[in-house]
Amino acid sequence: MSRGRFPEKALEAAMEIAVKRGLVRMYERGPGSIATFAIVRPRLLAEVRIKRLRRMDCTTDSLNRDAASEIAGLKMYPSCPQISRELWGVSQDYFIRFFRVMDNGVIELGIDGEPLPAGSVVRPGQVPGPVRYLRRRRRELAGVGKARKLPSAEKGLSPSEGHSPTVKDLQESTSTP
Repeated sequence: MSRGRFPEKALEAAMEIAVKRGLVRMYERGPGSIATFAIVRPRLLAEVRIKRLRRMDCTTDSLNRDAASEIAGLKMYPSCPQISRELWGVSQDYFIRFFRVMDNGVIELGIDGEPLPAGSVVRPGQVPGPVRYLRRRRRELAGVGKARKLPSAEKGLSPSEGHSPTVKDLQESTSTP
């Protein structure tokens, strides 16, 4: 049984990705619900469960431990090439990692639903644009965001204070051998 309220914003972030992958069919939430939604496209049905993860740098062993009940629920769906049982892990910054639940473990997927090449890992810098924007916007609202500081007009240099280029300097700097 899950604790706390349902992650509404995480669902919104996941829906942006799911709609790009195909037709989305939402399931009613309640006790005993296995999947959050399904993605339907030709020759593939993806049953998706969204899980809030505290650590996004988890290994498959720690994922099997932290999301054991979700993985067990997804394994109730039949295993075949036409049905993909997926667990989408969402962080506090709405960074999403995608996993396919297999009979013998889990494999990581890319944003398009295809398995990642062996040894590759998705980093937070590779997050799609809207999610990256949300993270940056959250930092700005918290006052941590990076703002470029431009010199004010009062502190600008006048030509008499510093070295200003002359016609002779420009010709010397652009001379070719």
